[in-house]
Amino acid sequence: MGTHGVATIRTLEAAHAGKGQVLVAAPVLGRPDLAASGQLGIVPGGPATSVERCLPLLEAMGKRIFRAGSKPESATAIKLANNAVLGCAMVAMAEGFALVRKYDVEPQVFQDVMVEGLFAATAYKVYGQKMVDESYDQVGSPITVGLKDATLIAAAADLARVPMPSHNVYKDRLLGAMAHGDADRDQAVLAREQARASGLE
Repeated sequence: MGTHGVATIRTLEAAHAGKGQVLVAAPVLGRPDLAASGQLGIVPGGPATSVERCLPLLEAMGKRIFRAGSKPESATAIKLANNAVLGCAMVAMAEGFALVRKYDVEPQVFQDVMVEGLFAATAYKVYGQKMVDESYDQVGSPITVGLKDATLIAAAADLARVPMPSHNVYKDRLLGAMAHGDADRDQAVLAREQARASGLE
């Protein structure tokens, strides 16, 4: 149920098959606070009959089940793609905040424009507000976890021969944050990394 690489899931699937067992991959979508309240999204992938057997357990843990298909690696691909989009969204938000700051705009105003207009989504609300408040020590997902996932995403893209230039920017910003000593801070600290690149810090 964790975030793993495609190659790892393929290896696990083969190992299970060698023992006459079936692997169901079921990565989760959501932060620890959502897990605690049973509000996770869960993405199971594996043979339909095996997924069906797991459903009562999965439904007890999550609010919505997204069936990925008959292969465990399909669930992994969804989880990694979701994290890639989230990472690129955070980089774009950080760029937007840096731009408006250059024009003496209060970051909260831009945050309100984003979340009450086109982007009324959890990622923009949570990460954007952390960028406004600079509350990077209130950690939901640290830079280290972001880099781990970014490396898995890049490996999956390489395996499938999919170019992901936006993702490369996300990964580079994560590496920059680590180099500046922010490894254990929330990924929203990417806004600080962008601010440094923009001459704001």
